[in-house]
Amino acid sequence: MSPQERIEHQARVRSFTDYTACEAYRAEHHALMVQRARERGLDLPGGGRDFCDHLKPGAD
Repeated sequence: MSPQERIEHQARVRSFTDYTACEAYRAEHHALMVQRARERGLDLPGGGRDFCDHLKPGAD
């Protein structure tokens, strides 16, 4: 991602208050990153954390 894209992504991630909306965005964003990596002949590194985890019902 470009620096500007990263700033926009981080701001959007921080704005979520609903797990379902966050998870939908996370899945969409991940698919976009996979596509962009493939176009460049790269693989995405695995093991990223789930940034929506703290919004799961019952998460403290």
